Amino acid sequence: MRSSYEDFLQRLTQYRQRLNMTQEETSKAIGVTQSQFSKMELGKTIVSYKCLQNLVRKGWDIDYLLTGKEVLRTSSEMTELLMHVTDENRQEFLRAVAWILEQAVLKCVSDVDFETKCEIEILKREAGRRKTDSVLYEIRKMSGISQIPMAERLGVNIKKYRMLEKNKVHPDAELLLRIYEVTGCKPSLLVNFGNVENMIIDDLWWQINQTVREKILLLSGQIIQFLNM
Repeated sequence: MRSSYEDFLQRLTQYRQRLNMTQEETSKAIGVTQSQFSKMELGKTIVSYKCLQNLVRKGWDIDYLLTGKEVLRTSSEMTELLMHVTDENRQEFLRAVAWILEQAVLKCVSDVDFETKCEIEILKREAGRRKTDSVLYEIRKMSGISQIPMAERLGVNIKKYRMLEKNKVHPDAELLLRIYEVTGCKPSLLVNFGNVENMIIDDLWWQINQTVREKILLLSGQIIQFLNM
């Protein structure tokens, strides 16, 4: 077992204990038996994609569990504003927000890191009308790596890698960790739990200075009024 995966398992156990949850309580929360979860914590079986999805739904921070980087996520005014947009106008508004936040980050951050670039591109993808490409495809293209070298770096055969890019199979915890080590992309961006755009908006929002945030809120309010005409 690779040392980075052992570190993940240690954080998994510590995180559970920090929440004062037993193995039995955690196993019920993620839809496995206590015996199965015990084997996961011991490294006898790999933590599955489905289990990671369920942990995220329960509010667990899988970015911290897999990478060791703990980020205090705070809901932003922008995601609160998004809650008041009608379903009819949500996609159009999200497209505008994705463009505005990209320009704001480029304006306010002198050296945009790869994680932030990934978040911007994935937010633009989520805001698009047609999501023809997978998140993994977007990350690989941003990394400038072709499929075969990427498969080799991740330790999977090309057939499996192509299935991953087509979302026909999903990465387990060990593979998500490898993707992070190869690309630097946050694992949570690859775990689809239906609300990734809110998480990204909050992450990007706090990288922007207060003056620009105030201007964005004013502009966003005007966009909502326009969409409601």
